[in-house]
Amino acid sequence: MGKSPVIMLSGMGADARVFKKQLEAIPQMSVPKWIEPQPGESLRDYAGRFAKRIDPGMPCHIGGASFGGFVALEMVRHLHVAGCFLVGSVRVPEELPRGFKVLNGIPGVAGAVPFEVAALLGKAALLSTGRDSQAHHAELMKQLADSDAAFLRWACRAVLGWSGAPDTGDTPIHQIHGSADVVLPVRNTRPDVVVPGAGHALSMSHPDEVTEFILKRIQP
Repeated sequence: MGKSPVIMLSGMGADARVFKKQLEAIPQMSVPKWIEPQPGESLRDYAGRFAKRIDPGMPCHIGGASFGGFVALEMVRHLHVAGCFLVGSVRVPEELPRGFKVLNGIPGVAGAVPFEVAALLGKAALLSTGRDSQAHHAELMKQLADSDAAFLRWACRAVLGWSGAPDTGDTPIHQIHGSADVVLPVRNTRPDVVVPGAGHALSMSHPDEVTEFILKRIQP
């Protein structure tokens, strides 16, 4: 019997390239492309529909970077999940930065978030990649340029309306975070491992640490 699949989701405005080094080191890992959201679809409903699309039909590990972690948490109830990985992500909406909470409290914002919000999130990510930042800035900028603007708009609205994933049950949640993350500050959450000096894109800036973190937790 083969090794159980490891399904990782990229962040908002990013793609499989954020997990390039992990994909090279973990043969059973895959990073599926985002599916198109339906008009007005919640993050929870989107995750359920996406889970049906990628269900391997066997026990698996699921996870994601940043926004991908939110979606992965919502997928737990739909898949046979042995463990969920959060890479520069958070466990519940209450751990999001205060700025997110302020936006969420403004009437109408969750249904009409301007694209500029997504651009600002992307810019913040570029400013917090940590080690060897120049190369990662260029790579993340390319991914942001290649991303779909309509998906970014939907993702921003979905995050603002996210109520959390209460049905993870006994599924182990494995969380790794950068100490210098300015997008999702480490002080707001409770990671298992904090990578010194790492920013928001730690799978790129500190690939060895992230790879080791995942490998240790998928070993039988």
